[in-house]
Amino acid sequence: MTSHSGYQRLDNVSSSSTVLPMHPPEYDDVHTPMEQFEIDDPQLPASGLLVKFANNFNTRILRPVTRIIDPIYEGYKYFQMQYERSILKLGNPLVVKRLLYVSFVMVIVFGITKYSDNDSISGASVGAFTRGRFYDIDKVGESITHFIDPKEMKEHLEYFSSIPHITGTKGDLALAKYVQSFFKNNGLHHVELNELESFTNYPDKTKTYLKVEDFEATLFEQHNEGMEFLAFNPNSLNTETPIKGSFIYVNYGEAEDYDKVIANGVEVKDKIVLVKYGGKTPEPNKVYIAEQHKAKAVVFITKKYSVSDDVIQRENVGLTRMSPGDILTPGWASENMYVTRLTWDKSETTPKIPTIPVSWKDGEILLRKLAGGVDFDGYKSGDGKSPALELSVQNIDRPMHQVWNVAGSIEGREQNEKGVIIGAARDSGCYGTMGSNTGTVALLEMVKIFTSMQRKYSWTPSRSIFFVSFDATEYNLAGAAEWIENRKESLLKEGYVYIDLSDLVAGDKLLINANPFLHEVIGNCLQKVKAGDSTMYDLVKKQNGDRVPMGNDFLETKNYVPFINYINIPSMEIKFTGVDYPKNSCFDNFDNFETSGVDPKMVKHAQMVELLSRIALEFAESPLIPYNFRDFTRELELFEQDLERYAEVQVEKVGRAKPVLHFDGLKRALNSLKSVSENYQEWAREWKQFIHESGGMEPTIHTMSRWRWNDNMVEFNGQFLTREIQHQRAGYKNILFGLPFIAPTSKGEFDWHSFPFIRNYISQHDFESAQNAINQLASVLESAALNYRDLS
Repeated sequence: MTSHSGYQRLDNVSSSSTVLPMHPPEYDDVHTPMEQFEIDDPQLPASGLLVKFANNFNTRILRPVTRIIDPIYEGYKYFQMQYERSILKLGNPLVVKRLLYVSFVMVIVFGITKYSDNDSISGASVGAFTRGRFYDIDKVGESITHFIDPKEMKEHLEYFSSIPHITGTKGDLALAKYVQSFFKNNGLHHVELNELESFTNYPDKTKTYLKVEDFEATLFEQHNEGMEFLAFNPNSLNTETPIKGSFIYVNYGEAEDYDKVIANGVEVKDKIVLVKYGGKTPEPNKVYIAEQHKAKAVVFITKKYSVSDDVIQRENVGLTRMSPGDILTPGWASENMYVTRLTWDKSETTPKIPTIPVSWKDGEILLRKLAGGVDFDGYKSGDGKSPALELSVQNIDRPMHQVWNVAGSIEGREQNEKGVIIGAARDSGCYGTMGSNTGTVALLEMVKIFTSMQRKYSWTPSRSIFFVSFDATEYNLAGAAEWIENRKESLLKEGYVYIDLSDLVAGDKLLINANPFLHEVIGNCLQKVKAGDSTMYDLVKKQNGDRVPMGNDFLETKNYVPFINYINIPSMEIKFTGVDYPKNSCFDNFDNFETSGVDPKMVKHAQMVELLSRIALEFAESPLIPYNFRDFTRELELFEQDLERYAEVQVEKVGRAKPVLHFDGLKRALNSLKSVSENYQEWAREWKQFIHESGGMEPTIHTMSRWRWNDNMVEFNGQFLTREIQHQRAGYKNILFGLPFIAPTSKGEFDWHSFPFIRNYISQHDFESAQNAINQLASVLESAALNYRDLS
């Protein structure tokens, strides 16, 4: 046998005699790879326990289940065959199956929306043939308190009170940027730091003084000559040269006070007049009255406060009752740098005589130098023969200075072009703890609340919510007025509620001012906010003899003035009052806030934030804008009766033949509006009932009707703005609500905030113009009623 390697294999034993080879074989294949052989392990016999388990599983589980499933499967195959045969009889199997599937899904969706119990904040969701999504407003409202943090609010209050922030200063800009970053960090949309240019002025101690004989007034507070502590009036006129002359005292500087002084034989012309802050007349009007009497200048005396007798308040003297806003651009926007700016003497809002404030301590020294004349609470007016008083006012004027509004929004999911506006003044005369900071703190807290609800509940309001921090409030409301003037046309179509947060907490007594449209919602929300062991509604009743008074007395110089008088957006303010604090003084600071005990634990702040958040929620989330037209028409009827009473009083003052004013047309117009309001209330009731019965499903046709009603409500407000181009008071266009020029700063005998054009004419005894204004208002009311009913 020959091997594959080329050498001969040895013979076996039987061939042992064979001769061995002389040389050993060559092992050429020693490095060839070795072949691996598989070795089968011997099979072990199965365990007896495992065999027993397998037999039991097969006998007790597998076979019984198979006996159950096999008939079901056979039945399923049978019915499937019958189903396929039926489908073939109906038509194309693919089309028929899709229709059956859609029908099945619709039944499931309807069953869920109709009969399921949903504990979330959502009410009804969109369906296959519906529009709109409604939330349970009460459930959303109940969550508001979860996000209110009194400790954080107090920290904000202390921070904002740590920096003097007069309009246009570094402190003002620093706080504006803080508000902007807070808005952004909390997720508001379209946050902007809106820079405007407006007239501002600032005190300069070098050339400003007030002295008489051996006395010179201390024109700064707290022994501090820093700019924010100096005495000045925003928008005041400077003296070209020092003014020198005798001085007299005319109490609060109201028209009646001048009448008393003049009747006593005291000459006012060319005198420097001393006037106390306060009373019924706004400070700018006091300057205007002094101008009419040919006075040289006005020295305002700050009232005596318990905190100190050297308090100096810095009050605006721009004539707000003529036009709020930049005093050099009355009635038009000043945002564009190329806009026309009037000279000082041409503007109707600029004071034409210099002014300066002094403390009670210095004012009393001046009063003690007067003798003779009329007695005003123990102080004499003087007889006009006083020592010569010398006055110099040299403020630093900035005709086009930067001011900063900060705005942001939460966009609505339905009619996002419409919105609730929440605004707070940010600037102040110094630290502004109670004057402006309480409102700013509430604004920031409300931003946090609404954005937190968005994140936690995936909630978005039906209509938008706008948050605005206004600058230059102490400069004739320039920030708010310019913001409105720059977007007037859009606000007329979009804005339907303005909530003002100025001086929110300054006492214990709850004060409510609101457009009659808003009364119902405010009353309902008052009942939902706890105040101790009861509610805020009970608190108001307790404080007002079992009544819940809601006035329409927007008579102060606040940011609601341009909203009402420029564009007639229904406005409201709710605040705690009662503490007489030194507003626009450096004594309005955090330390004095703490000492006063106004709100040491921020409980009132928390209550106001919850209340105002609930109100904003109602107006932003309700499917129908919750104006109450019945309340509105009822209040208008009361205002009409009050107007007749006022007219009768003024007619009696006329010595000649008594004029007669006719109000029949106005009464008929109010009846027409009442009829339309009843129609709307009935439609709203039927709509709510339908939505309730349908489980929240709203057909498209109902959605379109609802949206049109909402549009009509907003458009209704804009119809009461005068179309006169050459209007006497550029900032006052609302013929239904607003401020007559002579209106007091607080409610008196009459409802001054209604029918301002008519009341102005009557106060001037221009009864012909008054009658024309009555007829015009009646015509506008009739037209507004017809337009409101039109859903085309």
